[in-house]
Formats: sequence, C-alpha cells, structure tokens
Amino acid sequence: MMSDLLGRTIDGISQRLERRQFLKRSTMVASAVVAAPAVFALRPGSAYAAVCRCQGSACPCGSLCCDGYTEMCCTLTGSNSCPAGTVVAGWWKVDGSQFCGGQARYYMDCNAQCGTCGGSGGTCDGRCSGTPCGCANGSCSNRKAGCTRFRYGQCHQNIPLLGPIVCRVVTCAPPWTIDPACGTSARTDNNTRTHNRECLTEPFGSVDGASVDGADLVVSGWAIPQDGGSAGCDAVISVDLRDVARVPSMDGRPDVGAAYPAFGANRGFSARVPLNYGPHLICVRAIDRANGRQKFLGVTTALVPSPFGALDEVVATGPGQIRLMGWGIDPVDRSAPAVVRITVDGSVVAELSAGSERPDIGASVPGAGSAHGLVADLAVAPGIHDVCAEIVGRRGGSFPLGCRQVTVS
Repeated sequence: MMSDLLGRTIDGISQRLERRQFLKRSTMVASAVVAAPAVFALRPGSAYAAVCRCQGSACPCGSLCCDGYTEMCCTLTGSNSCPAGTVVAGWWKVDGSQFCGGQARYYMDCNAQCGTCGGSGGTCDGRCSGTPCGCANGSCSNRKAGCTRFRYGQCHQNIPLLGPIVCRVVTCAPPWTIDPACGTSARTDNNTRTHNRECLTEPFGSVDGASVDGADLVVSGWAIPQDGGSAGCDAVISVDLRDVARVPSMDGRPDVGAAYPAFGANRGFSARVPLNYGPHLICVRAIDRANGRQKFLGVTTALVPSPFGALDEVVATGPGQIRLMGWGIDPVDRSAPAVVRITVDGSVVAELSAGSERPDIGASVPGAGSAHGLVADLAVAPGIHDVCAEIVGRRGGSFPLGCRQVTVS
C-alpha cells in the first residue's frame, strides 16, 4: 500500500517536472529507494527501471516514451512550430550543439492553453486543457506529449495559466527572434545535446502563389534552412511528376525577414515555367544545399486552356473563289493573332494570321482584345469542297475550328 502511495506521488511529481529536474533533486538510486522500495529491493533491475513511468503505456523502460523528455513538434505535425492551441511558454538552450554548426541550439516548449479553467503555480491540468498524456502519436519510439506541467516562463508571461507541454520546437535561431513574446533570459541544459529528429533538419517555407499567366506557370514563395546556414535553399518546381526548374531562394522578402529576423530577408524565390496545353499537377519542394534534406512546400493543379475559336462561314464569291470567315485565340499570348491552317479536301492550302478586327470577340473574351478575326479569300477548283480550319498551337498541336462544305461554280 505504501509503494502504491509513493508510486502515485512519483507520478504526480513527474507530471510537473522533467526527468532532468527530478534527477537534480536526488540521485537515481535514492529516488528508486524512496519511490519503490519493495520493487527496487526485491526484484532485479536498474534503479531507473524502478521509477520508470511510461505515461500509462505498456512500453519497455528503454523506450523513448519513458525517458522523461517531451517529443518534438515536427514528429507530431510535420512542422517545426507550435501546433494550434498552444503557445511558447519558455525555452532553454544547449551550448556548442553539433546540429547548429557549433553554436547554441534552442528548445522552445509549446504548452497547451487552459481556456476558462483554473490552476496553480502557473499551470493547469491536462484534463482541463484537453491535452491527453501519452507517447507522441501513440508510439513507444516517440517521447511523451502532453504530460509535463511545467513552464520556464520567459515567454507569454501575460498568460497566467498554461497547460502541459505538448511538444517542443528546436531551432538554431534565438527564440525571441521567432516569437517576440519571448524574453532573452537564458537557461542552459546540455543534457538534451544529442536529442534530434530527422524532421528537424528539413528546410521550411511556403508557396505563396502558383498561377497560370498565358501558358506559363508563375510560382513564388520562400524557403529557409533549419540552421539558417549561408548555403541557403533551392526551390524545385515539378510539373506532372517531372522536375522542370530549380531556382535559388535568395530574393528579397522583407515580410519573411520580419517574421524570422535571425535568418535574414533574402529567402524568397520565384520562377516562370512554360507549360503545355491542358491540366497539370504542380509540386514545389525546398532543398537545403548544405545537407540535401528536402521538404515539400505545396501541391496544386494548373490548367492551360487550349486554343479556341470558330470557323463561322465559308462562301463561294465567284468562279473559282471562296471566302472564309471566323476567329481564333491562342492562350499562350491572347493579344497576338493566332496562326490558322486551312485545308481543302484534306490538303493544306494556307496558313493565315487571325488578326482582323472582331469587336464581338473582344467583348466576349476579356483581356484578349478584338484583333482575332479571320477573313481570307482563296482560289479553288470548281466543284464541291470540304473546307476546314485549325489553330496551330504555339506550344505544339493543332486545334480544330470547324469545317464547312462549299460549292464553287
């Protein structure tokens, strides 16, 4: 009964203190003797195993879920940033980190918010904040999430109560340059020097725009390497699962510089990529030039309209003479006349420019202008003929405008 009581006491303490704080209060062996004297004295095993608490899971004590530390946010969400519903409550640093080129590495705690619930000591219970305690994503291979009631207190001091630590953001940039609500008072704990996740080495960024201009894809955005290194990032644009462009992320972006002052403002990219007619799948990813790690920034679709128009009329105007009337537009350059190929009975007889004035077309197709009409007089042999017209696409292919049958005297 005593061991149950002490076990519950240790669980309660572990909800409020990280393992590193707990160990600073006493040695591991002393903790084991106090917390679980019967277990430690009567059963073989380590002192750590005697006080091992795995958030109610069946994980073995050697699992990451049982080591007392909280998981990284990018493991939970894929993004090295605080999830929705959490705020940065404080931070600490590791000096001389191998992950930041020998410079300081910063760990920022993302604590759940309490809403209207009360609490004490600056924190509220996880049940109050709606934060379940357990192994991150339910895996013993991940550290715990939503379990520890603790705040260093250098950030968002205007919020009197916060819930448990949901996860952690890790960066080479000082926290106050990422969240202005964080102060500069430093705490140092080198025990987490080796903690890392692959997702922490991926670059991050955003695709701000991806649109079609004529028949060109115009993409813009920004990308930053996690360590802020001078090598920078490249943005790779893929069309229909094929890489078609790679551009450096070094354009001026004052808004990005304001949001991430430690990384500078020259982190933008833009690209203009020619497309063929039809629908396309567009993917954009960032590549860290220093370590080759990649991160997908966005996926979207784009549609380049096919050339369009009509063959309105074909009439005989005299012996051996016909007149064609119609119109055509090539979206590659709407303002320029389209090239129209004419066939008579299946044989090409002319390629013409559809540049005559057609005010009705200019009114019905915004932004195209009115110089898209086709008027052509051709000589043909007497008889009955099938006359067809098609636009010759500037990006390849041909696009029918229609056919007419005409009798020539």
